[in-house]
Amino acid sequence: MKVDYHIHAEYSYDSKLKAEDLINKAISLRYDSIAVTEHLDLLPNELTRFGLPPFSKYTVQMRSLQAIHASSPLGIICGVEVGDYQRVLPFASEFLAQLDFDLILGAVHFLSDHTNVAVPLRNPLTPAQILDYYRHNLALVSNCDIQVLAHLGVYKRYYAQTPDESHCEGIFADIFQTMIERGIALEINFSGLRKPYGKMLPEPDQIDLYRSLGGTLFSLGSDAHQMQDFDALYPELPDWLVSGLIRLPRTT
Repeated sequence: MKVDYHIHAEYSYDSKLKAEDLINKAISLRYDSIAVTEHLDLLPNELTRFGLPPFSKYTVQMRSLQAIHASSPLGIICGVEVGDYQRVLPFASEFLAQLDFDLILGAVHFLSDHTNVAVPLRNPLTPAQILDYYRHNLALVSNCDIQVLAHLGVYKRYYAQTPDESHCEGIFADIFQTMIERGIALEINFSGLRKPYGKMLPEPDQIDLYRSLGGTLFSLGSDAHQMQDFDALYPELPDWLVSGLIRLPRTT
C-alpha cells in the first residue's frame, strides 16, 4: 500500500496546499489512500491568534471531493488533527461530536509552561520539559477518543542530534501499553526527515518497544503543508513500512 494519513490543506492556517490539487497529485502518483487532517487547535492562545476554521465547510468540501473521485482507486479520508485534546477535553469532545470525520489524530504541541514544541525552539528542552511532553502524550492517549497518536517526539524535529530521553523510558511503555489497550495507532511521521533532525518520529527503538508490547496498529504521515513535501521522501522509508506492515487505522 502507498498511503499518507497526515496532510494539511487549505483549512489549516499554516498550509499552502489545496485539497483538490493534492488529490489529483496522489492519483497521478498511484497512492492507495490519503487523509486530509486539518488542524483543530482549541487552546485560548491559538484561537486568539489563528481563529477557528469553518469545519462544516471543510467536511462538505471533502464529501464532495470523495463523490467526485468515487470511481478513482484513491481512498480519500476526511480527517482532523486535534492539538492538545487532553487539555480541552470536554469542549473538544462536544465539538467533534457535531462533525463527521473519518479519522481523528491527536497530537501534543504545547507543554505545561506554554512552550510550543512544534516549531523551532530557542533552547533545547530541559529533562523536566521532555518528561512533561511525554506526560501530556500519556494523558492524550488515556483520556481522548482518537484513532492515531501523531508525531510522537515532535519537539526533536529541529534538533541536530538525539537528546537524552533515558529518564522517560517508563513513560514510553505506559504510552504504548495504553495505546494498545485502546486500539490507537502509532503514527510513523516522516516530517523529521526533511528537518534538521533527519530521522523519522518516533525513532526505531521506540517503534521496537511498541511492537514488543504487542502493538500492531501503524499509521504513516508526511505532515505535509506544501506540495513539495508530499511524497518527496517516500522512497527513503524503510521497507517494512511500505511492504504491508502498515495497518489502516479504525475509521468512525
